[in-house]
Amino acid sequence: MQKRRQIRLTFIATGESVIAEMLDDEAPEVCRLVWDRLPVETKVLHGMYSGAEVFALLDNPQPAPPENMCQLPLPGEILYFYDGFSNVANSKKPVAEICVVYGRGVTLRGPEGVPTHCSLFARIPGDWKYDWTPFAQACRKARWEGPQVFRIERV
Repeated sequence: MQKRRQIRLTFIATGESVIAEMLDDEAPEVCRLVWDRLPVETKVLHGMYSGAEVFALLDNPQPAPPENMCQLPLPGEILYFYDGFSNVANSKKPVAEICVVYGRGVTLRGPEGVPTHCSLFARIPGDWKYDWTPFAQACRKARWEGPQVFRIERV
């Protein structure tokens, strides 16, 4: 099997970091779009409606084809969300996010809690409860302490 491309996700202030594998075979165009934008450094926010997930808003949002769409992601899955439409809850401009799922029970939801789907494009290997616990705890901290500065880069 060919070695997968990898990205590193890091909380800048505290140093928690993981390596994720790109799913080029399952979402080639979304992987290309994300890879071409890296590195990204921005604040990561905790999801309000979805559950145990954090997301990074991207500058200059780009649409992506609906590849490897998912609504019930698993811990360690990383997704791309794009909304080019205006609605009651968001501004009149497009929005793009990279979402990181760090715990169980996540149901992806958009503005006003409406169920939505995102493109699954990368995965953190291992078990979220044992292999990357400090990173999951840093994600959780964004819920209680507010936005955290976060970097996503090529490995």
